Amino acid sequence: MPRRTLMWLGLICLSLPAAVTSAAPPKPNIVHILTDDFGWQDPVCFDVDGETPFETPNLDRLAKHGRKFMQAYSPSPTCAPSRAAYIAGQYPAHTGIYHVLGGKLPRAYSPNFTHINPFYRYRLPLTEMTIPKELKKAGYATGHVGKWHLGGRSNGYPFPGNYGFDIGYVDDLGKGGTYYPDPDIWGPRKQLRDQHNGLAKSMKPDRLTGWATDDPDDPFQLDEDGRPFDKTLDVALRWLEKHHAEPFFLNYCTYYVHSPIQTRNRERFAYYCEKMGYEFPTDPGVINKGRGGKTDPYYATMVDTLDWMIGKVVTYLEQTDDPRNPGHKLVDNTYIIVSSDNGGLVKRSGGTITDNSPLREGKQDIHEGGVRIPFIVRGPNVPEDSVCETPISLIDLYPTFVDLAGLPPSENPKLDGCNIRSLMEGRDTAARFADGSSRERIFFYYPIELSAGCAMRKGPWKIYRNLSPGNNKSPLVELFRLYNDDGTMADVGETNNLAEEMPELTNQLLAELDEFLTEANASYPFKNPKIDSHPKHDNVPKVVARGDNGDRIWVEVETGGDKSAIVEAKLLYTVNGSLLEASNGRREMWFEEPAEIRGGRIEGTVPPGTSHAVFCMRDSEGFLVMSEELPTYRERPSGTADSSYLKHAYAFRPGLFALIRLGKAAEKELRTRGQIAASLHRQLKKAERFYESQKASEEQYCETIRDLRGSIRDLKGVAPQADNYYLNLFREGGAF
Repeated sequence: MPRRTLMWLGLICLSLPAAVTSAAPPKPNIVHILTDDFGWQDPVCFDVDGETPFETPNLDRLAKHGRKFMQAYSPSPTCAPSRAAYIAGQYPAHTGIYHVLGGKLPRAYSPNFTHINPFYRYRLPLTEMTIPKELKKAGYATGHVGKWHLGGRSNGYPFPGNYGFDIGYVDDLGKGGTYYPDPDIWGPRKQLRDQHNGLAKSMKPDRLTGWATDDPDDPFQLDEDGRPFDKTLDVALRWLEKHHAEPFFLNYCTYYVHSPIQTRNRERFAYYCEKMGYEFPTDPGVINKGRGGKTDPYYATMVDTLDWMIGKVVTYLEQTDDPRNPGHKLVDNTYIIVSSDNGGLVKRSGGTITDNSPLREGKQDIHEGGVRIPFIVRGPNVPEDSVCETPISLIDLYPTFVDLAGLPPSENPKLDGCNIRSLMEGRDTAARFADGSSRERIFFYYPIELSAGCAMRKGPWKIYRNLSPGNNKSPLVELFRLYNDDGTMADVGETNNLAEEMPELTNQLLAELDEFLTEANASYPFKNPKIDSHPKHDNVPKVVARGDNGDRIWVEVETGGDKSAIVEAKLLYTVNGSLLEASNGRREMWFEEPAEIRGGRIEGTVPPGTSHAVFCMRDSEGFLVMSEELPTYRERPSGTADSSYLKHAYAFRPGLFALIRLGKAAEKELRTRGQIAASLHRQLKKAERFYESQKASEEQYCETIRDLRGSIRDLKGVAPQADNYYLNLFREGGAF
């Protein structure tokens, strides 16, 4: 070929757009491994205070190939609020999910508890924007595997699919099992159908019984490396295998290292017993009674097993070719994040589980040990073997994942989190909001029982306010300097309370914390009116009358004299109380509506289909006033359906009245179009008959409400009443 021709070809090649000569990289994959109760100091690579008996080679290797965040926080010190906050990108003060027993009536834990938890919701509204809903916009396959516990009772409705995941665990009420709905992913081993929590399934009759074996019929059969089979890990790997040819987001939520504190791996347990100086136990009880630190071989083996699970996922990504990125493995274009839903559990049943030292406290406490978590990220452009000291939170993953997916910043106005991609990639030292401003503060809100409190991290400082003095033994206000000006640790153990020494700074930070909670309309704990040590407990007004008219219900309380005024009131209702709910009350859930305060009379309107309702009120002194007296949790445990013990809960009739009215509106809508619905008409007549008789049994009321509700919902796409919010609170899952 002539030299002149070669020269022109070279010029043409130089002038071609970059897209022609090198293809744009495909959308990156995202794998978030959200562990359960994994403490900040549990991975060896995070240990800052000396030797540890734990062994976590896979996590250590992940950190070597990626970046550790040493000041990462969970949004809450317990799982449900933390998981909901993460998936919605909001603080618990904004989601309204404060703990794991939401959707239940506020009751004292025991008669001597000085304060009572506020009413709080259990699940995110189904309309809430979430990470998977956002990533679907970019064409991602989205899968949830493992622990859910952010919608419904643990694994109950609503399920991952109701919040945007393509697939996730579902609860097959009535058939007695939780399973993964894709047979390609669940696998052929039928005996494992109900092993939805894998190795976390309780060992019976005790934790020295049920070691995994080589037996093919053993649901925890040992593999060639002597590791017990874990169903959640198997499902995660199968999901990756099925979807690895498309951009994917895997939300792999391990049940480990949550209790029960046990292991089915006898070999590794024996190894840690020897390493920690124990004889192999013959008693399944506490093995390290009286010993602190990391001295529990059961827990050590769980950490070891969790590390192995994480290693299997990482190894799959390292060894599998990427169909969208020829010549590369999946790991080259995958962001892998490992985190925890809250801090480590320190003690249980008289024994030490793990040690969060040098941090203070652990799970269920918003001091550092309860909310600081391990956080590792590996992925494209993430600097290897690097460390970030910028404070971050799990709520930051929502806007970060949106950015990683190549989407513009989310238009969700509720987002509290920052996009931390630049921190992951080492390009910045500040967490930034969508407008580019740097975040100065991270908030914590946990108004629950013995550890009720709120806190704020700002720069090197952490301010803490006790919300339940009497239950919570901490000082009313605490101020700690966690870090020095040069970034070294100062008082991360929160041992030196500077509140009295620095009153000006203390008051300034408290004002900022209170301003945030006021804006969030956070619900505070109630004073227990039965505790004599509370000043003015004798002034709490008592209920003197109650009644209903149609769908309107009311209660009257004492007024005048020295009685305190009602200053806040909510109508709490359930639509699946009594026999309406398929799991016999295990999944009964309560919701709230505003109530009207008219002096000593409080009124409200019940939604259609309400089975039971009560009024929850706060007087001017902060005491709880209920429309009827409730037992403590000691008297009626948390598993008890609230509707089962209520005596004055406006049962069935007001809710049936509202439902009949809704049904008539649907029937009228059809008539205007010249249509009829014979089933709806029959159910309306039946419902009116029962309502007018005033003698229907509980079973008849439940059957009537269920049938009429179903007849209205059957008109979906025909009558707008079928989409009524209250009719669809439990549309799926067989819940009513």
